[in-house]
Amino acid sequence: MNILVTLDDNYIRPLFIMLESLFRHEKSKMDIYLFYSDVSEDNRKRLHTYIKKRGSRFIPIYVEDDVFQDAPVFRYFTKEMYYRLLCSRLLPETEERVLYLDPDILIRGALLPFYEMDFQGKQLIGMEDYAINHMLTEKKDAIAFKKEECYINSGVLLFNLTKMRKAFVLEDFINLLEARKDQISYPDQDLINLYFREDKLVGERIYNYNTGYGSIKGMLAWAFGLKREKEEPVIIHYMGKSKPWQVDYYGKYYFEYYHYLKKHLSFKGKILFFFKPCYVAVKLGKALVRKWGAFLVNGERGDKR
Repeated sequence: MNILVTLDDNYIRPLFIMLESLFRHEKSKMDIYLFYSDVSEDNRKRLHTYIKKRGSRFIPIYVEDDVFQDAPVFRYFTKEMYYRLLCSRLLPETEERVLYLDPDILIRGALLPFYEMDFQGKQLIGMEDYAINHMLTEKKDAIAFKKEECYINSGVLLFNLTKMRKAFVLEDFINLLEARKDQISYPDQDLINLYFREDKLVGERIYNYNTGYGSIKGMLAWAFGLKREKEEPVIIHYMGKSKPWQVDYYGKYYFEYYHYLKKHLSFKGKILFFFKPCYVAVKLGKALVRKWGAFLVNGERGDKR
């Protein structure tokens, strides 16, 4: 099984956590590729030692920094997010497929059933981004995506390398990037959806499950056990700016992540996480004030009309 990750030094700790969950649940021998331009030699050595001890191979591949030098990067995104699109160029010609994984995920089951899916002639397989398809539809409108088109999340992608070597043209992707850079909200993800809109297959959501609540009502329903996933997710994806290794994170599946995280915390980190309930209480309080404050203001305005 071929696994691909692309990141910089800032995401090394989440990567180790993701890999630990991967090795715990997937018993296949793996080749783990890293596309990088800014990962230190020390961190590469650590990854090599860790992965080798678990019976798999670590294969780092350096990417020239100027490949996507003009690509849009903003908020918490980095240029490394584009590197996954180089997989058909940089991976060995003998490889037929590779599974790309974001570092901000947890693996909870075997990946081989998904990895061996039939591409049905498509260049890639991804999972629906539920939030954008059903709650943030204005994001689709901004890039002229039709309502009936399925917008996929780019955090878990199975690439058909055989087809991509024939069909994917990097220059066309970069031209699309240049033409649409003022319209996009999620840089690589919007562009992946646009470029592969007719050449992608949609897999089951259990292989890329968002940890968001959707609303404060949804958060409370989850907290009181009134709402649970219909199917057990195989891959949990901690999407968005707030991440489970941050002390004020209060999304779903936090305790499952903390089971791995606590081994990587410094003494100072452990102290901070000891006071996590206080951080979370403050953050939730602010969210509730914003929510209900806006409700009361809108209600008062409605009474005056």
